[in-house]
Amino acid sequence: MANTFGILAALILAFSAFVAHKNKEEFEKQKLATEAESARKDRNQKTFEDLITDIDVLTQEKIDANKERDDFQVKLDEQIKVNDTILADSKSKQSELDSVTASLKEKKDTLVELGEIKELAPKIERLKSSITELEDQVAILTAGNSRLNGEKTSSANSSKSASDELSRINSGKSDPAMKTKIRSYDPSLGIVTLSGGMSVGVIGGSKVKVMRGGEKIADMNVTAVSANSATADIIRATLAEGENVSVGDTVVPAE
Repeated sequence: MANTFGILAALILAFSAFVAHKNKEEFEKQKLATEAESARKDRNQKTFEDLITDIDVLTQEKIDANKERDDFQVKLDEQIKVNDTILADSKSKQSELDSVTASLKEKKDTLVELGEIKELAPKIERLKSSITELEDQVAILTAGNSRLNGEKTSSANSSKSASDELSRINSGKSDPAMKTKIRSYDPSLGIVTLSGGMSVGVIGGSKVKVMRGGEKIADMNVTAVSANSATADIIRATLAEGENVSVGDTVVPAE
């Protein structure tokens, strides 16, 4: 009987030791898992804080970019007014030139009608002198009109270029010649930061593509843009199989 109790006691102690060992192992596993989770949380918190800082910077840069665009619009309006003034001046000079040309023709016709009558020689000489003066005026007016036409053409070209640029910005399309790089990428949040912004032709709301070695990796939508940087979201459905974007990849406008 005593032996039976002794055996039972030994079995109970052995079982208790086994349970305690298993509990200790589970505790250690839980402890390691908790420490790993805490470290991951700290990393995510740091990433989140960095992104908040980047967003604040991008917000301010976007405000600055919007102001720059508004200033550009003001300059464009002023240029249009200058164009209108030059055009009106050109029309006025052309009208004056036409008037002087008509007067010159009239005096030449009068001279032809007078012929070579000796007694009218003084009048003819005066008419010749007047014709010479009118021809000089015509030459001066012609030169001035040519200059105005040149200024009008140059101004019109500048206005068209500015108008085309503003139209492209308002239509939400990046500059066809735009080319920049991926500056950073956060896989956990899916946010891509570009190293170029409006200064290189990146436009908010436009679609761009990521290139590597001459091959397209993915398409992205530009979500925010400032003068010198931008952020974008990857269009997952366009991501090449087995690939992912990375820092240094080239970004150009989508077709």
